[in-house]
Amino acid sequence: MSVERADSFMGRLLFISERQAPMSADMVSSQTRQAENALTLSLLFSGARCIAQYALLPFLLPIVGVAAEATIPILLLINLIAMVSIFFSLRRFWTIGYKHRWPYLVVACAALTLLIAFTVYDIAKLQGG
Repeated sequence: MSVERADSFMGRLLFISERQAPMSADMVSSQTRQAENALTLSLLFSGARCIAQYALLPFLLPIVGVAAEATIPILLLINLIAMVSIFFSLRRFWTIGYKHRWPYLVVACAALTLLIAFTVYDIAKLQGG
């Protein structure tokens, strides 16, 4: 599959319409910074979720008398925010034709896979399974 066809396929998956007028260098630079910031934010959310679930909450919640199950909705919200942020950062990368979009896609797919697995696990715990 050619790079152009692969880019076109990813554009369709990310719901990107055909390219509009070419952007100026300043616009591309601004869009690049925004996309990188969005991806960084989503990965930070993912990391915060792991730290909260596995390092902080198991020790802090019993001290304050809160059941561990009370944190599941908070973790689900963090997961959702991280997944949406990853999706929109990928959209920006493809919209502007960012030169490192394919390596970022690999990182984003790995993070999304983990987030989906955590979400399924948390929902199962919430339902008592």
